[in-house]
Amino acid sequence: MKAKREALLGLLRAIEEGKVDEDIIYLLLLINSIKGVYTTSSCSGRIGIIEEPALGAKPLSRWLVKVHRPLTFEEAKEALMRAERGLIFLKSQPPIFHVVSENLEIAKKVHALGLASGFKYTTFKAISSRYLVEINGTEYLTVPLGRDGKVFVDDEYLLFALEVGNEMLRRSKERLPRLEENFRKLKEELGEDELFRKLTR
Repeated sequence: MKAKREALLGLLRAIEEGKVDEDIIYLLLLINSIKGVYTTSSCSGRIGIIEEPALGAKPLSRWLVKVHRPLTFEEAKEALMRAERGLIFLKSQPPIFHVVSENLEIAKKVHALGLASGFKYTTFKAISSRYLVEINGTEYLTVPLGRDGKVFVDDEYLLFALEVGNEMLRRSKERLPRLEENFRKLKEELGEDELFRKLTR
């Protein structure tokens, strides 16, 4: 698949440039090594504070801090000092993987695998010229903190919100080993992709 070659080259380049979340590099390489399967944009799960000019204005949003591990109270306080304009939110988001399959039969296997690994929001996102499965968890948290540079919550509440957000991130990341194991089984079933072997040699 020409698309897989381009996606794999992009992934290898991004890994080299340090643009891929370190805790899922092995898993992404494992998925891409499977015959008939490759990944597009994926994330290992993250927590951060974001500034949005208005509700739904995602393209114009600005992360004040964003990490792929628990966020500390000090990091959050420092980030809030940089807030200027718009709504301020604390966001915690689970791991997400976009997996393309070369046919519907494989896509169904990937879909079932995601659900079996505990990622209950796993869905088919596109069924046309390609079969895209989004493997996604349920642990989403969005908490409003303020507006236009003003923080409307006290330190006690911020600490509480961080504890909840960090715990949700930890719980969602705990499913990654199970997901890895299930993709390893899929690889045993479908075999290794020759293209992956060539490009990673």
